[in-house]
Amino acid sequence: MRLISAVLCATTGLVFIGCVHIEWRGGMTPSLQWQKREESHTYVKPEAGRLSDLLENNSSSAEWPDFRGPTRRGIARSQGVPIDWRKKPNLIWRREIGPGHSSLILASGRLYTMEQEGDFETLTCRSMRDGGVVWKYRKPTKLKDSMGGIGPRSSPVAAQGKIYALHSNGTLSCLQASTGDLIWERETLEPEYEYPHWGLACSPLVLNGMVIVSPGGAAGAVKSFDAETGRPAWVSKLKGNGVYLSPSAMKLAGRLQVVVAVEGKLAGLEPSTGETLWEHPWKIFMVNTQITQPLELSEDVLLVSAGYGKGAEAVRIEKDTQGFTTQRIWKSKNLKTKFSSPVFRNGYVYGFNESSLTCIEAQTGGLMWRGEKYGYGRILLVEDKLLILGNTGAVSVVEANPNGFVEVSSRQLLKKERCWNGPLLVGGFLVLRNGSEIRCYDYKAR
Repeated sequence: MRLISAVLCATTGLVFIGCVHIEWRGGMTPSLQWQKREESHTYVKPEAGRLSDLLENNSSSAEWPDFRGPTRRGIARSQGVPIDWRKKPNLIWRREIGPGHSSLILASGRLYTMEQEGDFETLTCRSMRDGGVVWKYRKPTKLKDSMGGIGPRSSPVAAQGKIYALHSNGTLSCLQASTGDLIWERETLEPEYEYPHWGLACSPLVLNGMVIVSPGGAAGAVKSFDAETGRPAWVSKLKGNGVYLSPSAMKLAGRLQVVVAVEGKLAGLEPSTGETLWEHPWKIFMVNTQITQPLELSEDVLLVSAGYGKGAEAVRIEKDTQGFTTQRIWKSKNLKTKFSSPVFRNGYVYGFNESSLTCIEAQTGGLMWRGEKYGYGRILLVEDKLLILGNTGAVSVVEANPNGFVEVSSRQLLKKERCWNGPLLVGGFLVLRNGSEIRCYDYKAR
């Protein structure tokens, strides 16, 4: 009887181990997550000419040049083809890739991302047609920590035929997009500066002929460089330790601003000079480092949210004769985003409350619904749908509807391993990566 019990316990344990995924998710303890069953995929060629048409299309609708998409807000443009989200997408190609949490961008028919290859951090250019490598640019640096693992955290940006990338050692590189030739490089970290504990994660912002990064620092937390020459443009008077969000361009209170953060506060900067227009306190228990992007809700209101029990706040930015002021409109515990930035549609915010997909009302912060747990996934708004790349490589599609949670589909489209990389979606083609592979799928209805 004891032998039978031992066998049953061992068998149950093996089944349990096969069904769960042990993972560090940004807290101090690991998390056990149920795994989706990985589906089998057969390579299928897209319709004749469809991928070629996309590659030859020079319009902005055929590109994904920035972190979190064309507007840097997690919004995909109209796909231009009919899509049936319920059906299994066709796998077009698959390639191996090195570790790292860098997201994907697409410009002029080529994919760009960052990965680790041994002791070298690599900016890689691949063909959208088949995923083959076109060129690589390698830097002798390597980031590794116990929770985030190995590899770069930042994502490259494409603009005016150039690629801009911030490496883990603080080097900002500008390369020719077509060839990978180096145009210029600048160091962004101050001597003896200790960058954020889990690595530099901010993606460069290209704005009005400048490249802006926010690594933090005692002499100036935000730095701007001429996009053509790399000549320093300005260093902000805003000081403080760096955090993990990326600078954002927002028009608030009638004025274009660069919204950034350092430990303990948000700030709005004048893009041309780096002058601090306003500051707003934002302290997070224990960690005090913001990760997710602030979200523009209206012409004078932004939303900021964090995990670790913090929640969300809507902040009004106003201008009077004395300058800019900030005022908290509401605060809520209904949305506690940690890694994944929320999206906004028709008066409602969709994001993660820790790991549960959540919808709140933008005017009040009131809870509309809570849905499934997808881990700290990445969200794209695709017209009236939410495309979610979960943190173990499953892709789920949910209705962007405040009246209730409706999951349209959910499939394991990458290997079952940690995935903190942002996807891209252009012309019905979805490109995904994690720390070991990159895949391209075709979602066009058949």
